[in-house]
Amino acid sequence: MAKAESDGDAILWRLRGHSCPSCEDGTLVLKPYKGNRAVVCDGCDTPRAQVWDQV
Repeated sequence: MAKAESDGDAILWRLRGHSCPSCEDGTLVLKPYKGNRAVVCDGCDTPRAQVWDQV
C-alpha cells in the first residue's frame, strides 16, 4: 500500500500549480477535500484529483 499511496501523492504534487481547467482565474493547490488529500482550485474550489486512504 505504501507504493500506491506514494503514487497518489506524486500525482497530486505534479498537478499542483497548474491552471484550473474549470475556471479562468484559478490555480490548483494541495488542500484537503472531504477528508482526502487532494488538488483543488483556489478560485472555484473544484477538486481536480483526490487520493482516498485504503482501509
